[in-house]
Amino acid sequence: MRRHLAVVVAAALSVTAGQVPAAAATPDVWGQAAAHATGDFFNPGETRLTPAVAGKVKPRWTVPLAEAKCATRAVPLVGANRLVTAASYRISGYDASTGALAWQTPATTKKTSISLAAIVGTRLVAQSRDCRSGRTFLAAHDVTTGKVVYSKRIPETMYNMVVDQGIVVGGVWDATISKYAVRAYRIADGSRVWAREGSIGGETLSASGKVLVVGDTSTTAVDVTTGKSAWPAGTGCYTPIGASPDGSKFYMRCDPDGLIRSVSAATGAVLKTFPSHGATFGFATDGERIYLHSFAGAMLAISADDGRKLWSAPFPEDAPIRFAIGGGVVYGWRDKDRPLAAFEARTGRPIPLPAATTGLQCEPIVANGRLYGRTESTVITYAP
Repeated sequence: MRRHLAVVVAAALSVTAGQVPAAAATPDVWGQAAAHATGDFFNPGETRLTPAVAGKVKPRWTVPLAEAKCATRAVPLVGANRLVTAASYRISGYDASTGALAWQTPATTKKTSISLAAIVGTRLVAQSRDCRSGRTFLAAHDVTTGKVVYSKRIPETMYNMVVDQGIVVGGVWDATISKYAVRAYRIADGSRVWAREGSIGGETLSASGKVLVVGDTSTTAVDVTTGKSAWPAGTGCYTPIGASPDGSKFYMRCDPDGLIRSVSAATGAVLKTFPSHGATFGFATDGERIYLHSFAGAMLAISADDGRKLWSAPFPEDAPIRFAIGGGVVYGWRDKDRPLAAFEARTGRPIPLPAATTGLQCEPIVANGRLYGRTESTVITYAP
């Protein structure tokens, strides 16, 4: 994936001998709903909330995230030292360290539903839909200032968007043919680059620039930059639940009782079929381990390579069902009435967290040395 690629410093032909370009540091961002296009829920750039520090977090500040009629709260994103939210018909950018409001789009008189697709570098990609007319716009903002880079009307509202290789891909309902379809737009200028029939299969994610598109009779891996078929799905289940952080492989599973398989994103070849761990749900991975919820009442960490169990954490009730990873810690959301669970990712050693994390509605965002957790009406920020 792009976040793991070293940035090569271009040099003139007259570069002095022995000069070695430095590799860019891994960015500390949570730029999409599942952290990245791969759906891994993992921030490799987070280095401050280590196992020694994570248990010391406390609530520090909050920002509003209230719903309004027709305007469901968007999943917040963190990047370029901004916490970005979309609620109550407007987008807001806050200083990710202090919670101070940095910018805000004007409040609209029309009821508008807003989705945040991604933060890529300093660009925020968002979609807005007028609830009455259905008119939909794709827009890009400078995430540091809120300045609109462009806003273009698009013919259909996209759902379950993912951004990879400079392209935003989403599913639509094409009323002209009464079928589901997939659309792709260039985030640099908002222009459409391809369209095809079908729907995005499984979780909305991309690995090595490929998404799985389900047609009437088959599933195909599609190149996000061109819309062309890369490889046809073989026999068995090709429903992705996530992908490796480096984008080299998809993880597939037909249903909670089915076996997980790793599949090459380059060729579609099945790499491994994992052993059964009973019925499982959820997914997050740091590239070494995959974290799952077991219906037997436990949280599991299995090898991302061959699926063997590495450790488990039993729970008499409410075992974590959604996860977030950063700083060598995996956080597990149980339910809104219980505090988060946290473990040292490598060993499974429990890390007690304050009861103040009770009331969160899903897994936290891990970035900027902080946890950003959502309640019904706020984003609560936890820090040491």
